[in-house]
Amino acid sequence: MVDESGKQMILLKLNIRRNTHMLRFLTNGSTSVGGYASHHLPQAQVVESHELSNYDGGLNAQDNSSAFFRYYGIPVFSPMGQKWIQSHRRTSEILKTLLSFGLPWGSYPSHSTSEQEAGGKSCGTPVELPDRFVTEACIAFYKCGKVGLIYPIADMSLLEDSVKTAYSPSSDESPQALSIAKAFVLSFVTFCSAADRREHMSYPVDGERCAFEAESMLSTVHDPAHSLGKLQVLLLLLLFHFSQGRLELARELMISIARSANDLSPAMRLSEPPSSPEGTVTPCCTSYKESVFRTLYWNIFMLDKELAFRTGTPVLMLAESLIPASLNTTESPNEYLSKLLPTHDPQNYRSESSISHLKHSLIMSRVYSELYGPQSLKKPDTETLRTIRALDDELEEWRLSVPRACRPTLHISDLPTQSTTDVELLLINLRYHHSLGCIHQAVSRCQPCGPMTEALRSSLNLSVRASVSSLEILCATRFTLNRELFWFICFYLLSAILNLLCKIITEPFDFDNPECMRILKDTPVILREMDTHQLTSTERRHLDLMILLSSELSAMVEGSSVRNGS
Repeated sequence: MVDESGKQMILLKLNIRRNTHMLRFLTNGSTSVGGYASHHLPQAQVVESHELSNYDGGLNAQDNSSAFFRYYGIPVFSPMGQKWIQSHRRTSEILKTLLSFGLPWGSYPSHSTSEQEAGGKSCGTPVELPDRFVTEACIAFYKCGKVGLIYPIADMSLLEDSVKTAYSPSSDESPQALSIAKAFVLSFVTFCSAADRREHMSYPVDGERCAFEAESMLSTVHDPAHSLGKLQVLLLLLLFHFSQGRLELARELMISIARSANDLSPAMRLSEPPSSPEGTVTPCCTSYKESVFRTLYWNIFMLDKELAFRTGTPVLMLAESLIPASLNTTESPNEYLSKLLPTHDPQNYRSESSISHLKHSLIMSRVYSELYGPQSLKKPDTETLRTIRALDDELEEWRLSVPRACRPTLHISDLPTQSTTDVELLLINLRYHHSLGCIHQAVSRCQPCGPMTEALRSSLNLSVRASVSSLEILCATRFTLNRELFWFICFYLLSAILNLLCKIITEPFDFDNPECMRILKDTPVILREMDTHQLTSTERRHLDLMILLSSELSAMVEGSSVRNGS
């Protein structure tokens, strides 16, 4: 809130109410919850109080850029932008209402299930495992590549051994070993229940109950010997919440997981490259525990970046922390870090594409630290532009390293013909487009001056092109949405829509606007045609809001363009 002196800044607040299903980050005036404090946002993402006090209901060439916050590269409406929309003639009441709620970016449950379980469960009540047939079926589907956009199991033999222990424990099994085994089974089935990608499949399990049971089992395990097992279970629970859009819960869990992973990394020699070179089968000399930990660590590292860029909160696991001060000058930091990634293993059923995603997360770590972290905001404009160019080159080098069959592109015509049903190809393209946009949107805080003006415009246009490409590939893709895929798409689709709206509103006479308007108008139509029979009522409500919001905003901007004569 603005104080009487007018010196305080109006900060973007993330209001999280667990009894609602929206992330209210387009409103201001409420307290932050669960780590989403406004001071996490970069300085470029605040609006000075005098800008609002001078607001007269119009938006002209001098102040139109104040209509948006920059949210780690994603533009969202500032209070001034909301006032502009609300004062806009012919703006529907529906749009005003939607903006007052915020965007359907994530789902925030009330925890009623867990609270009821906790209230009605005595400490001595034995844990009820899913039917063993269900667990074995989950393992079989996982091995076939039919479960999950991310493959989180570090070692399948460890999972299979845990199944045997959990369902048929020996008489000499220690209580903590049995607890870890049961928690592993529960968390794995929980993950599968939300992330299965086969059509017409429902699991005869209560994922919420299984997640709660797994958390309860973990709370009884304190032996350091089971630290890797706990980390594996926590990763599965994190993915369960993440795959249902529960960003607040996922972020809270990530804080604990990242701390544990960072604490274990020295003992597990994470900063030393594994014994076998990348692309070969492990292990050679690297110990079994170190190999398992390495796989877990880098999956957690990748999810940390996914959450940070969705929530606007700081990255918890920075790649730079793994680089030794005595690094050989002939080797780049990125080359060194790539050597620390897990080696290919036949048990990782999607190892080649997984390595590509992990390498991409290294780039996103640098994007955060060099463009959006606290120290990066002190850079002069010329240095910011140099950083953008360097990261753009690094991203292009990564893109070219991806196998041609799944290589991302800005041009939908370059995609393979089978791409309309390839979920993995869709995901890697959306991640590429988003990262390209985040890199080039950083120029929005630079001041146009002389020869720099064209460079700034070029970067902003490239970020717009990336958003157009995201919406084009989403429009061209035909597949059934499951819960996990829905929440991935929700983030990338909304960030692309907002970027195009920012472009049209802040540059109403740009010659590229007709293409932006075309794709914006097509998006709600495509969303209505998506197969949603695997979604719950929560996701369907979010989808309805996405359709409504994109329809209303595109109609409003189109009307504004007509009145402006563009």
